[in-house]
Amino acid sequence: MTGHLAPWAASPEATRPRLRGRQRCDVAVVGAGLTGLSTAFELLSAAPRLRVVVLEADRVAAGASGRGTGLLGPRVGPALHVARRRFGDETARAVHLWSVAAVRHVLDLVERERLACDLTPGGQLVVARDEREAEHQLREREAALMLGLPPDQVEFVGQGRLPRYADRYRSGLRYGPAATLDPAALTEQLAGAGERLGLVIHENSRVRRVRRGLLSTVVTDGGELIADHVVLAVNAYGGSLRAAPSGVLPVRVQAGVTPKLSGEQLAELAGLDAEPLIEHGEVAPYFRLTTDGRLVIGGGALERGAHGALARHPGRLLTAARALSPALAGISLDAAWAGPVAVTRDGLPVLGEHRDDPWLHHATGCNGHGLAISVYHGARLARRITGEDTGPDGLPWLRARAPWLPRGRVADRVVDRYLEHLAAADAPFGSARTAVAVSGSPAPWTETPS
Repeated sequence: MTGHLAPWAASPEATRPRLRGRQRCDVAVVGAGLTGLSTAFELLSAAPRLRVVVLEADRVAAGASGRGTGLLGPRVGPALHVARRRFGDETARAVHLWSVAAVRHVLDLVERERLACDLTPGGQLVVARDEREAEHQLREREAALMLGLPPDQVEFVGQGRLPRYADRYRSGLRYGPAATLDPAALTEQLAGAGERLGLVIHENSRVRRVRRGLLSTVVTDGGELIADHVVLAVNAYGGSLRAAPSGVLPVRVQAGVTPKLSGEQLAELAGLDAEPLIEHGEVAPYFRLTTDGRLVIGGGALERGAHGALARHPGRLLTAARALSPALAGISLDAAWAGPVAVTRDGLPVLGEHRDDPWLHHATGCNGHGLAISVYHGARLARRITGEDTGPDGLPWLRARAPWLPRGRVADRVVDRYLEHLAAADAPFGSARTAVAVSGSPAPWTETPS
């Protein structure tokens, strides 16, 4: 293994100046990831005269947005049959259609702005490894029918119709629309698109606190930024900011990538570039091919905390890759890394304003579906700031904070044990899986690093 950092096309070091001195703007955005840069771009597209400044602690795409696995797909929150029971049919339908709209927004944005990010449109195939998981998929398809979702958004795939590399699984659910892409390239391209509209980005400008008042003051080590509106787009990194919404837990998910595959190996995995394969389960492995013929593997372990780019259990990724196909029996990993995800107790995001300050906006808690949702969150925040978006939409995540989560030494130890339990229960197919049955739907934060 040659390294531990995500191999995507992000700049290796900061190139934009730090914030120095005291400055004034209309909107200050904290975080140069997909949410923050999308917010800034959409604001300047709608209102070119706005003064928008983005503050980044490290560099553009240095965090979760540059360490994802590049799976762009729908689904947010609990499984459809659980969402029906929890929210009712009207809200459950609105939630899923919102996630579909998020994917379409990214697809349209990439095409319209000609953002070079290796976009490959397609679908996503979630596969069941045993009868219990297959029954779950049948319930999910029945729920989709009851909600009146279009057949091409949630399609049940029987064993005889699965791709060749998935013929050992019991069944599958095909979700669409979806795509794969280079997440760091998308983030960098959004930064460039915003800068062409007048966006100012300060890297190496870690925000220490936000002082609220008639105007808000965002304080960094090198200066202060006074703004009418402040957007906290820090996702899993919000723990040190008291102004960030509560109830969000940072968790690191691991991923890896192989060297370029041979022609024979690529032939065995034909189709995996446009339709990633995701095993059903809490921390189950998932796979996709890159445009240059490498296999990306995710899942297998979760660790509490946002900081740390090292994948501590790369052997699980390697085991999963080798179990995918006999053609991969001798495969190795070229790199392995960790990506932080922000999770909430109910599996739903948090989008809106501070409960005591309508000019302090936030978006977080993507629960592992951050690629589509983060970009769409930015567009929604921009419309809320400009006054174009004031309706509740019936979505349960338009809120000031997530449900309460216990914290402290004892609670953190319980969380650590639970994350270890999930990893053991969803060991790669073909390896020694434990006999622990995990009830309920797949945890929404475990399918891709944000």
